[in-house]
Amino acid sequence: MLALTSREPFHFGADWFDCWTGAFGEADLVEGLRVVTAERRVGPVRFRVLRSATNPHSVHYGVPEAAALPDDLATRLLAHHRVAAVELDYLPEGGRLLRAAQGWRGVRTRIAPHALAPLIDTTGSHDSWLARRSKKVRTMLRRESDAAAQRGMRFENVTEDPTTSDLWQRMLLLEQSGWKGRERSAILDDPAATRFYTELARRAAAAGALQIGLMWLGERLVAFEFGVLGGDRLFLLKVAYDEEFSSMSLGHVLAAQMIRHCFEHPAIGCYDKMGNGMTPAPYKLRFADACATLYRVTIYAPNPEGLMLFAYDTARARAKAWRDVRRAAA
Repeated sequence: MLALTSREPFHFGADWFDCWTGAFGEADLVEGLRVVTAERRVGPVRFRVLRSATNPHSVHYGVPEAAALPDDLATRLLAHHRVAAVELDYLPEGGRLLRAAQGWRGVRTRIAPHALAPLIDTTGSHDSWLARRSKKVRTMLRRESDAAAQRGMRFENVTEDPTTSDLWQRMLLLEQSGWKGRERSAILDDPAATRFYTELARRAAAAGALQIGLMWLGERLVAFEFGVLGGDRLFLLKVAYDEEFSSMSLGHVLAAQMIRHCFEHPAIGCYDKMGNGMTPAPYKLRFADACATLYRVTIYAPNPEGLMLFAYDTARARAKAWRDVRRAAA
């Protein structure tokens, strides 16, 4: 069952933020935005800031279409708990909140790229998409898919709640068995992340927004992709594969299967491979048609703390721009 496009996108609704607050702590609703009070440190100095209720694997952040967007939103946000600054992450280009921020006057506002999300347009045909890949990528995908098929591996798409059986636990254990487990960055290594993604799987399934791709070798789970639908966009949140089969590039094989699946379902118009930084994984770029920029908007309060943060961030941005120029010239 696919999410209805006439409904508010899942990631803007109460279900998403109920999962977030249940895992990471309560978030306030300020003028339609879910935000949390946090602390930002610059050396020994601590600043009280207001941040968007996001995490490194958040989808687009903003305000739903039904929410009001007052002209003095920036001032209202700054007045909340008298913070030094407000930081809003993962704002998509063209989104209502980013457009509003670009027009704010009378407040110090910094708008900067925050992450790149590789996108696959799935509104056309799969054959056309494949034809746009390089010959090297097409050959690679064919070879890897053939090898998986010869081993007897099969693809399955799941939209039902995986937590009602042992499937969810098998997925989490598979993720923890690889490099993420060794670096202690797997979902199971963080109780808050475990609560968030487990409840998210339940809520997304109930809302018709869950999309899980699985690769099986007999009864053995060897790879998975876990994502949610927001409107007609499928956001990829988590990926894992069994490293015993690393030579077969199961990540590529499963990604190719999920892309085909998206083309076969007209309600999915875009496959968003997600990004939590400005350097997406190379394998994501091999499949992408384009990259969308997500932005961070920082609003600085007109007080000494806000002025200090603004000066610090301005200096950092100039230093980074200088380093980028030097590297490009090297």
